[in-house]
Amino acid sequence: MKPYVIEITTFKYKATVNAHNFWKEDAKIQDIYTSKQPGYISRESGYSEETNEVLVVVKWETMTDADASMKKFMSDASVVDFANMINASTLKMARYNVK
Repeated sequence: MKPYVIEITTFKYKATVNAHNFWKEDAKIQDIYTSKQPGYISRESGYSEETNEVLVVVKWETMTDADASMKKFMSDASVVDFANMINASTLKMARYNVK
């Protein structure tokens, strides 16, 4: 098996955000942004009713691909609506090399 990177992100969306609208934007982000990035392998997202947290798991070919995507994400106009739904103070991200 070829090595890859797993990116784990957790966060809560803002209390003012409608859940249906959030998940609609989440699906849109995968289709129009994440899946188009170099090194993208897969993306899944889920929700914990216990903690009210969203979990996003993205697999990348390399750490460089993951870094480049995140840097671009922060300034890409196509993700502004999604990013504005996130409660930034709850955002946590970690990346793991799989060998």
